[in-house]
Formats: sequence, structure tokens, C-alpha cells
Amino acid sequence: MKIKEVKTYIVSQKLGHKSFCYSQAWYNARTIMIVEIICDDGLSGWGEAFGNAFINKSVLDNVYTPILIGQTPFDSEKIWDELYNKLRDNGQKGSCIEALSAVDNALWDIKGKCVHLPVYTLMGGARRETIIPYATGLYHTALNQDPRELVEEAVSYAKADFRAIKMKIGFGVADDIKMVQSVREAIGPNIELMVDPNHAYNAMNAIKLAKGIEPFDISWIEEPVPPEDIKGYQEVKANTTIPISGGEAEFTAYGFKKLIDSRCVDILQPDCSITGGLTAFNRIMTLAKVENIQCYPHVWGSGIAVAVGINACFAMPDFPEALVVPPVYLELDRTENIFREEINKNKLIIEDGYIHLPEFEGLGIDINRELIEKYRIG
Repeated sequence: MKIKEVKTYIVSQKLGHKSFCYSQAWYNARTIMIVEIICDDGLSGWGEAFGNAFINKSVLDNVYTPILIGQTPFDSEKIWDELYNKLRDNGQKGSCIEALSAVDNALWDIKGKCVHLPVYTLMGGARRETIIPYATGLYHTALNQDPRELVEEAVSYAKADFRAIKMKIGFGVADDIKMVQSVREAIGPNIELMVDPNHAYNAMNAIKLAKGIEPFDISWIEEPVPPEDIKGYQEVKANTTIPISGGEAEFTAYGFKKLIDSRCVDILQPDCSITGGLTAFNRIMTLAKVENIQCYPHVWGSGIAVAVGINACFAMPDFPEALVVPPVYLELDRTENIFREEINKNKLIIEDGYIHLPEFEGLGIDINRELIEKYRIG
């Protein structure tokens, strides 16, 4: 079995109602690059890349595809190293690795389909029977957002049986504290609550934020400071009882080794559509396991990214092993995104706040080609 063809697609959905923002930027469309790798026996696998779809497509079409043609999908670790080394001198982070992520995940999909097994089995086997999806939301549709709208949104997730909610903050420390308090009071004490300022603060203000929200039983603060500010992470971590998470903006095991060695976060959050795919995720998990640092994958994208995240969550180890271990959390973005909801015909099933161990081949993707053609651009 050899790789015969590599197809890249850019799909884009204009948001049907108000644009929304987080602390760094506005969204008025969801635009994603998807890759299909096709073998000479007709078997194909799917992946997607986080980030700028047009740059990612250019890297994949012009640099990676000529290397991939004729290769054997089961040589995926060798392929990973070849692609990484091709652009290593100037592509250790960013779009070069995001495009590599899409390729790597598609190869895992092919391998699983070929042997009729889930990818999580190929990654070493399922370590748990359930994972907990958490609703990511509470984005702003205006900079002077009406707090009542955000509170109502949070309550809607609680009523939909989500056991955990992550809310977007980063719009000013005082306003953030008031909003977190309002949401906590509205959803009650039994729903886990995480906050994500998307690196809107320096260490001084992030510490003020952390001190202000400590009374509200926060499960973690995500990216309190910019990803390059390792010492800032360390300062925040040393001055709050709330766990600190980060890593969605980091790339490959090389980058995560720096986070792990510095002990600047309590929770690592690699995104398999960013950091080098499931191959890189496995390498990061080995480092995290050795250093006993918790990990929950970051997910943002289409149903393909969700499927990859599900496999990562079921396959990842415990940190450490014990008779009673904490649950593993899967991020489930709740903003408008037709590609998350409809690109995979295998619908995501949540029962009583849990995703139960699914049985499928490969990543568990039955692709909706009609949707791709409808929203394809370029």
C-alpha cells in the first residue's frame, strides 16, 4: 500500500449571525484546511490543520506532497521526521508544523482503517471507559458585552448536561472577576468551571485575576500570559492555588520539553491539529508521563479535529496511575461551526455528561463530501 495522491481542501463558513471575539481577535467566519491522503488501493485518511488555511495549504501542496507520494502510510514516524527535517531550519513552529499535523493524523486514520481498529488502539490501547466533554463558550459579541447574555449561555450548557464549562475572559481584570462570579453563582457548585483569558495579561495582572477568582472554585486558568513568557507563567503559578494550564500555542515535543522542564504549568494542552499530530502527541505524553504532569488535549476546529481529540483522550496515560484517578476532559467548542457538527457523519454522542468509549475504524470519521464541496473555496 502506497500513497498515491494528496488532496487539500479549504472550506469556509460565514457566520450566520453576530461575529464573536475572544481577547485577541474577532471571528466572522470559520475557515479550515482539510487534507485527504489517498492510497493506491483506494483507502484514504483525513486530517485538518489549525491556523491559517491558505498558508497551511501552500506548505502541504508545495513542500510535503512531493515527499509523501509513494510512501507507505505505516512508515508514519519516518515520514514525520522527513517532513519535519525538510523545513527544520526555518519551520520548527507555526504553519509548517500545523500542516504536518494534518498529514500525520490522516496517516493514523489510514493505518486504523487498514487493520480495522480504532486509532486509540494503535496508540497503545484505551486507558479509560469514559471522558468528560467540556463546553467552551461565553465568547463576546461586543466589547461591552451584556453579562446577562453570557450567564444565560452558561446556564444553557449546564441544562444540556455538560459537567464542565470553560468561559472566555481577558477583557479587563475587574470585569473578568465580576463575570466569573456571576457565572459561578448561576451554574451552582456542581459544574466545573475553567477560565481562559487567551494570554491577555502580564504576570502582575494575571495574578490579580487569579486572586480575585480563587473563591469561585476554578478548575484551571488557561494561558494567563503570552506563550513565550515562561517566567511569567512561573510567577502566576507560584502565586495562586488555581491550577495553570497552557500549551495550545506550543509545537512538537521539542517545544513541550521546555514547558515541562520549566514546571511552568500544572496542565499541558497540546492540540493534535497544531503540535505535530498524534505522533507528536505520543512523544509529548512520554515526556509528561516521566515528569508526572497532567494533560488534557486542546481542540478547536471541525469534526475531524474532534475525532482526533477523542482518540488522544482515550489513549493518553494517567498522571500518575492510581486506583482513583481524575477524569480526562475533551474540549468541545460551542460556537457556530457547521464543519464541527456535520463534516463527520458519525455523530458525537454525549450521555449523562460523558463520552463513552466508541468502537470504530481509524479516527472514526465518515466524511461528508457533499458538505466539503458546498463550502469549498479557492
